[in-house]
Amino acid sequence: MPKKRNPDLLHALGRRVAQARADRGWTQEQLAEAIGIEPVSLSRLETADRALSLTSLGLIADALGLGLGHLVGVEADLPKPGLSPQESELLRGFSALSAARRDLVLRFVHELAE
Repeated sequence: MPKKRNPDLLHALGRRVAQARADRGWTQEQLAEAIGIEPVSLSRLETADRALSLTSLGLIADALGLGLGHLVGVEADLPKPGLSPQESELLRGFSALSAARRDLVLRFVHELAE
C-alpha cells in the first residue's frame, strides 16, 4: 500500500468536512465529541495536517447526516442540511423513549407550542 499522501485530496476533504460541519451549526468540539475523537484530531483533518481512517470519516459522515460518499466526492456539491444538531439530538433522545414517555413528550411539546 502506498504511503505517499495526496495533499490536494486531503485539503479538499478537510474543507468539505469543515463546510458540512459549519452548515449544520456544529463546532469542532461538538463534532469531535459526537464521534469520540479529540477536537485537535478533527482540526488536523480539516486543515489537512492529518488523514483520518475510513472508519473515522464514516463516523463524521453519520454524525453530520451525510453518506460517506458525500464527504469524499470532492467534485460534487454537499447536500443541504436537513436538521440542526439540536433537532438531531432531540430525535435521538425521542427514539430511545418508551411509547408512554413519547406520548408524554408530545403532550408537553403541544402545550409549549400553544
